[in-house]
Amino acid sequence: MSEPQPGPSQQTADTGTPPERSRSHWTVHAERPVYENPWVDVLMADVELGDGTRFEHHVVRTRNAASCVVTRVADGREEVLMLWRHRFAIDKWVWEIPSGLIEEGEDPAETARREVEEETGWRVGEVTPLLAFHPVGGMLRTQYRVFRAHGAEYVGEPTEQNEAEKIAWVPLDEVLGLIDSGQIATAASLVGLLRVLAERR
Repeated sequence: MSEPQPGPSQQTADTGTPPERSRSHWTVHAERPVYENPWVDVLMADVELGDGTRFEHHVVRTRNAASCVVTRVADGREEVLMLWRHRFAIDKWVWEIPSGLIEEGEDPAETARREVEEETGWRVGEVTPLLAFHPVGGMLRTQYRVFRAHGAEYVGEPTEQNEAEKIAWVPLDEVLGLIDSGQIATAASLVGLLRVLAERR
């Protein structure tokens, strides 16, 4: 007797690229703007499912962004540079890594370096790509690029004074506890820090 084949919910990670007319592939026939400004666009997409069902679905488009996980070793322990800040949209105080929008024509790595210095007053040298991700793939059309830097030089007060209440070097060993308590809760910080922690294992 042959072994049963995995169903849709049992596939392994190595599934290849499904055909365009698969049941889960959405075909976009058209898009029209609903609201546009330099920061965010709201679009209405005319989409069709693989079974022929057709309907309209909102798409939110924002500029791409870059973040940086900056670490150093001090007194024998590894630390990460973070900002303690209030995010009004979720009305929550959180620890975050430096992040910002990529300017038109700007290299994402340069964005990451620039944001670190503007937001924290620390300057990093070379940054290396860590990962890229889409925070809400079902509706939000944007990409976040996360970089890694080792070490930083303090060059003065941050130029963006309203970005954070506090800037601190947080021990990496405390990061999981901050995630569990909800004090690290936003996408780029979660994804970047968890990737760095995974590489330490």
